[in-house]
Amino acid sequence: MTNADLCSKVFNFLQQIKVDTVVVCAGARNAPFVIHLEKQKFKNIHYFEERSAAFFALGLMESSGKPVAVITTSGTAAAELLPAAIESHYQGLPLILITADRPKTYRGSGAPQTIQQPGLFSYYVEQCLDWDVNTAEFRIETALNRPLHMNICFDEPLVDSLSPISQTENHTHVEKPFFKTAQKSDFQKIKKPLVVVGQIYESQKADVINWICKVKAPVYLESLSQLRGEKSIAAYIIDSTDTVVKKIFEHKLCESIVRIGNVPTLRFWRDLENTFKNIAVYNFTNQNFSGLARPCENYKINFNEAVEASNMSLTKIKEVDATLQQEKLKLLLQYPESEAACVRHLSTAMNGAAVYLGNSLPIREWDEFSVSSLSENQPVYANRGANGIDGQVSTYLGWAMQRTLSWCVVGDLTALYDLAALGLARNTSTVQRVVIINNFGGQIFSKVFNNNKFVNTHGIEFKMWASMWKWDYHMVKSQADFKNIADAGLNLVIEIQPDSLQSKLFNSDWDTICKTTSF
Repeated sequence: MTNADLCSKVFNFLQQIKVDTVVVCAGARNAPFVIHLEKQKFKNIHYFEERSAAFFALGLMESSGKPVAVITTSGTAAAELLPAAIESHYQGLPLILITADRPKTYRGSGAPQTIQQPGLFSYYVEQCLDWDVNTAEFRIETALNRPLHMNICFDEPLVDSLSPISQTENHTHVEKPFFKTAQKSDFQKIKKPLVVVGQIYESQKADVINWICKVKAPVYLESLSQLRGEKSIAAYIIDSTDTVVKKIFEHKLCESIVRIGNVPTLRFWRDLENTFKNIAVYNFTNQNFSGLARPCENYKINFNEAVEASNMSLTKIKEVDATLQQEKLKLLLQYPESEAACVRHLSTAMNGAAVYLGNSLPIREWDEFSVSSLSENQPVYANRGANGIDGQVSTYLGWAMQRTLSWCVVGDLTALYDLAALGLARNTSTVQRVVIINNFGGQIFSKVFNNNKFVNTHGIEFKMWASMWKWDYHMVKSQADFKNIADAGLNLVIEIQPDSLQSKLFNSDWDTICKTTSF
């Protein structure tokens, strides 16, 4: 068997699982892949930086609905895939990690570019296939709901030819159910719920909407639900602030939580671990995880039955929500250059275009302050597997490949964490907007710790970053600066610098209103 034969085994597997795109980070050891890929029908995207490439593949996989492979050379290049593997694992997505390696006999020698690659991704891959020219069995069984690591060992000479052997190997897709399907008796257990909808698939929207209309319970919709502008369920939606959710349970107006979709972003979800640990939680999700460390009921998304959950408190809840909504609008007008107001102006400028939200303050601020009436059918996505800030811009650029026009909203530290990303835009001809809300540090921690070490204060602006990658640049410091940003060039970095004093005053006033408003 030759190196070319090993490549053929890998390519056959990728074809069987319907991979269309391969992201390649070229190096010496993966030269067999780089050369032999030229004869394959995959779309090949080449990039120099492995971490960005892997997150780009993750974003492309989410938007295309198909597995995507990323190929690296040996050594620490392979290790750069770990953050994306972790994110892919917690999102339940089949990112295919293909790492070239030196011969197995080199392991433990300390020879250049030789590390212990098998097992490198540990818990975060479904399995690790460690192949070389002496491997006898190439049959693969996979559930295709987690990352898969293929470690391929090549010896010298690296580039050779196919030998006259059969090139076909079998791939078996193995179903691995994780949650049970809810029965009528399961739905009967649910009493007076508040429904929280996180990220769901487009194909599930109609069923979720119909179920909400049957149940007639209060509903908190996250932006990732893609349902915030849905008029047919407007009578049940809470959208002033997630603080209302906490107040509902403090006043015992609801008795349980029904979570639909992926793990929620709202702060109250974490309170269910301790402060509200006695509240029953029923998860209807496609994820492999309940999202809570304490016991709860877990089911596949399947709404064949309704819940006897008519909530007499819905009118009262909606009245408080409407009051808070009006107070919020007054504050946004009072502090037009606060960070909250900037988020609202930005959502208006987007006019319902696809948006990718970075962790962690942007996604929470978007839920609370964006114009929800513009959100009907607006595609919204975020990496909410491990909730990290790394690889966000890279993921966005992969996700954006399937869209004519899209936006990305991240914080300044998130952008600084992904400085190599913008070069990936050379692989697309779509219109992309990367928006950086620059409050000069991780201000989400200023609300938690009275210590600047957690904030990581800096004085960096992003004009030169845009220039380095030949992107256009636009600075926003006032409401007037938002005009025409949707009509700028092909690739645009928009830096928003909110007024720090207005942001502080807005946050203080809004917190006071939320705390003092009661049922």
